[in-house]
Amino acid sequence: MINEIQKVAIIGAGSKTADTLIRVLTKELDMKFLLFSSQFSVEKAQSPKIVQYPISATDKKQLKAVLLHEQPSFIINCAAMTNVDGCEDNKQLAWSLNVTTVETLVQICKITGSHLIHFSTDYVFDGLNGPYSELDKPNPISYYGKSKLAGENVCLPSGIDVTVLRTNVVYSSNPNKGDFVHWVIKMLEKELPITVVSDQYSNPTITDDLAYAVLKVILKGYKGLYHIAGSKYCNRVDFAKKIAQIYMLDETNIHPITTAELHQKAKRPLKGGLQTLKAQSEFGIEFLSVESGLIMMRNQLFSLGYIKHK
Repeated sequence: MINEIQKVAIIGAGSKTADTLIRVLTKELDMKFLLFSSQFSVEKAQSPKIVQYPISATDKKQLKAVLLHEQPSFIINCAAMTNVDGCEDNKQLAWSLNVTTVETLVQICKITGSHLIHFSTDYVFDGLNGPYSELDKPNPISYYGKSKLAGENVCLPSGIDVTVLRTNVVYSSNPNKGDFVHWVIKMLEKELPITVVSDQYSNPTITDDLAYAVLKVILKGYKGLYHIAGSKYCNRVDFAKKIAQIYMLDETNIHPITTAELHQKAKRPLKGGLQTLKAQSEFGIEFLSVESGLIMMRNQLFSLGYIKHK
């Protein structure tokens, strides 16, 4: 009997992280990819490896019908509400995306036997004593963090094959997917002044590191909780200045401000960030520094024709 080709389902396939996952995994794996996103206007195949389904992560009925039919070996959940202040404003939508969708996927995995790969955040911590290891006790201070922790608590003790990857301050080379790096570049290219918080610490993460971590999980079957993040721990102002340096922009337009001065609706962890020793040692991956990640991103933008110099 000939074995059927393995399938990987990506939920929230229109996201920034999913964009890089699709680029890396379709290159590295001889598998069929099932992409689910409400951003797809029609169902079509981009390549023989890919099938698109214009289905929202919150459409439990359609999601369940397709996944039960396709029986993927892996389900990667990239669907989430990540707008921290937006989660305070619309708690129902935040819970629906960050918790209820996870519950649906766990139920499906219990039937299909699929391995669930789920992303989470350093916002499950209070930011008093980061960077944090997988053994540190979560204590979220925003509704976003609370909903993401609830999502973790749905899948980790569920009894299914599951891997939760926490990360922080994620950026990618896709200029159509908004993030902090592209915002800084856009504003500084226009020679506009920007205010950036000086008291929030993290280790910024390029989506390529997330994609190669997921690749390791698929190839080796790692299960449990892992922290995936860049190797450089820094505050947001230093990150912005490094962006300016790498893209040869005027960093004197970057002006520091404290988090308290911003009067944001949701509280932010100040000393956040993640320790990644467990993932590095088990996966055999050395995560990129801020400088290395930004140079990789710049080279990718050059290759795609978005910028005219490396």
